[in-house]
Amino acid sequence: MLPIALVLAPIALILVPAVTDQVEPGQIKRFVRRQGLVPTPANGDLILTYLRVTRRWRALGLIFGALVALASEPLFTIRLLFPVLGWFAGALVAEVRLARARPAGRKDIGVRLVPPAVTWLWGVSAVVAGALAVSGLARFLLVGADAATPLWALAAAATVPAVTLLTRGLRTRPLPLGPAGRDALEAAARSRSTHVPLDGPVAAEIAARSRSAHVLLTGGSVAALWCGLGTLGTEPEHLPDGLVRMLVLAGWVVLPLVALALGTRSWRPVPRPAPGRRPAVAAAVTAVSVAVALGAALTWSATVPSPAGKPVAWSAGDEVNISSQPIAYATLPKCGARRTVRDCAAWDLLPADRPGYPIWFPQAAAFAGRWGPLRRPAPFALSGDGFHVVYLHARTRRMVHHDLRTGARRDLTGPLPDTDLPVPVLSYDGRYVTLTPATGPGTTRLVDTGDGRSVEVPGLARVLGVGPRGLAAVTVPEADKPELVTVDLRGTVRTRTPFDPASVTSPFPDGRRLLVLTEGGAAVTVDPATGRTVRRVKIKLKLTPYGDPPEFLGWSGDGRFLARLSPEEPGDGELRLVDPATGRVAEPRDSGPVEDARKTVIGKVSAE
Repeated sequence: MLPIALVLAPIALILVPAVTDQVEPGQIKRFVRRQGLVPTPANGDLILTYLRVTRRWRALGLIFGALVALASEPLFTIRLLFPVLGWFAGALVAEVRLARARPAGRKDIGVRLVPPAVTWLWGVSAVVAGALAVSGLARFLLVGADAATPLWALAAAATVPAVTLLTRGLRTRPLPLGPAGRDALEAAARSRSTHVPLDGPVAAEIAARSRSAHVLLTGGSVAALWCGLGTLGTEPEHLPDGLVRMLVLAGWVVLPLVALALGTRSWRPVPRPAPGRRPAVAAAVTAVSVAVALGAALTWSATVPSPAGKPVAWSAGDEVNISSQPIAYATLPKCGARRTVRDCAAWDLLPADRPGYPIWFPQAAAFAGRWGPLRRPAPFALSGDGFHVVYLHARTRRMVHHDLRTGARRDLTGPLPDTDLPVPVLSYDGRYVTLTPATGPGTTRLVDTGDGRSVEVPGLARVLGVGPRGLAAVTVPEADKPELVTVDLRGTVRTRTPFDPASVTSPFPDGRRLLVLTEGGAAVTVDPATGRTVRRVKIKLKLTPYGDPPEFLGWSGDGRFLARLSPEEPGDGELRLVDPATGRVAEPRDSGPVEDARKTVIGKVSAE
């Protein structure tokens, strides 16, 4: 839809001003009826000018907001809020242009432009929007929320001061009054009169300011709160569950209706004593403080530890016996509206037999780094049988091996800085684990998780896999000639052979052979000791030549491997179980890695 929007944009720029400059009599009648104003030849030009300027910019904003919604995909989502936000942006531009045509002032004119209900609506909406903006920025900085979150937060934070400054200008710009008019207005305020004792152009000026104040405060309430709610996600399926979901939907749906009712009702400005400067400053400081405190509370309440009754580690003594459930996937969820910050900052373990019921695993650190939106996920590995996990402990910052059947844990390292974390690789049965420096060439540790004994192997750039006979790895390139090496359990390098490190490679579960996936869709079995091809089969699935190369994900218990492929038929799924001996493919039993995750680690791969 983007090309259509680009074509319609210049057409709108040409047609909208010409159409909106034609003010119909019905529009003038509606304006004077809402403001309780009597039109006269003396104030007719002012009313026409006001209506032309405001209608032109609001219409332009509405149309360009609709074009943004048209260019976005999909169309029929909450993204249709863009026309409303565009209309309000046009209203802001119109008020700026009207304000520039008149001199600025500092003293309040002594007229109440909107009813108290509108003022309260704006005050509450501004504080809630500010709290949501603070919470959104905090979640973005602390746990790396979606990239759109800070944009919505900044939009909400910008709307509040913009509306505040423009409405203050409406109350302080001097009126074209002589001494007699000012005296009459002050006397009416002191006597609590219910009408402004003025007529002609001054009455029309006050009516126009009242109508602008209605639009700014009611429209600003909707725009600010919608932008604040945008930090929680703009897709319907991303909204929270339960009571929170109902409150958010009320903000999306009910608030605009209330604002529309208050903004379009008839209101005649009344005199009031000019407020002092100190109460206004105190109210502003209080509102900002409440918004910041509420935003901090929202963030803090989402990151508190789990209740004492909720298990945070697995053991045979847990109330629910989960020792027999191998883990299929571990995911680090995206931080969105469906989850709290606490959930987004912890790994989820998905059992193979119940993948729809993730288990919270907060003892594993989620991020390598405590601050910033671009932090990388912390080291995390699952064994092929789904019963062993290696992770960075969130509190001690040690690499830990965890047996999920018994709950036994073993520290593999001492406390580590976040700049020097290793890459763990587990054997299929979880008996052996390798820890390789992630920051560059170094010494790889091969650890026996049964007794804790370890050996060191220098000069390895990447471990391809580890098994009961040892490990296969790629060495640090020397003269652009990397090698494939095999290392036994004592740390001795047994064989070396030239190797392409860019290929998709994984050892078989028994460690005897090596699987290599080619871009052409072939599964090649290689002898890692000699580098010779033992078997080469074509994956029996028609792949598109424009897709990504095959991606190895894990081994199933029957000797097949799970791969992400790019089938030529767009309706086919990407995940396939492939037989390395024949190339035959089959659908996996479950849906594969969770799509709504920033990182997925494969554990036990189930057959059909």
